[in-house]
Amino acid sequence: MKFQADNFYHVFNRGNNKQVIFPRKENYNFFLKKLRMLIVPNCNVISYCLMPNHFHLLIHVTTRGNQLLSSSGRMQTLERKLGTLQSSYTRAINIQESKTGSLFQPKCKVIELDEIHLVACFHYIHQNPVKAGLCSKFENWNFSSYREYCSEFSENICNREIAYDVLQLPRNPEQFKKNSMDVVVDSKVIERLEL
Repeated sequence: MKFQADNFYHVFNRGNNKQVIFPRKENYNFFLKKLRMLIVPNCNVISYCLMPNHFHLLIHVTTRGNQLLSSSGRMQTLERKLGTLQSSYTRAINIQESKTGSLFQPKCKVIELDEIHLVACFHYIHQNPVKAGLCSKFENWNFSSYREYCSEFSENICNREIAYDVLQLPRNPEQFKKNSMDVVVDSKVIERLEL
């Protein structure tokens, strides 16, 4: 994984052999707690979605203050923290399920996003549970950042200000919901997001 400051990335991974990585509801919450603790301090999370056998993150790597993250070793820190997120979560699940071995595929997939794919990725991430048939409305999936944008409910994981400014999202929750339902992510764009 190579990150550069001021860029947006789609980060995702799935269970080894497509196995379930969230066997219980509380496992989703534990992963979100780890995400907040390990990843949020090292980049801006713009959106996320946890699915039964995979996860998606849309992140923005920044400069903080006048210090470029890559010059201070923070880029390496982000790479390590993504690895730690997966390995520490794997250890917990292996203990819980009395298993051993890898839970995730060997490496996170990381795709740098250009302006065209950035907005599509944001909506694609939130549309995952509906497209998979896990719920009928985006806001009914408890393990996605969609609810941070469309209601007073807030996990406070996402940097919504960046999303509002850069993606030009409606700040009004009702307008946000309407806008989200109207977005169709083209299959060719999806292929680019899942390389």
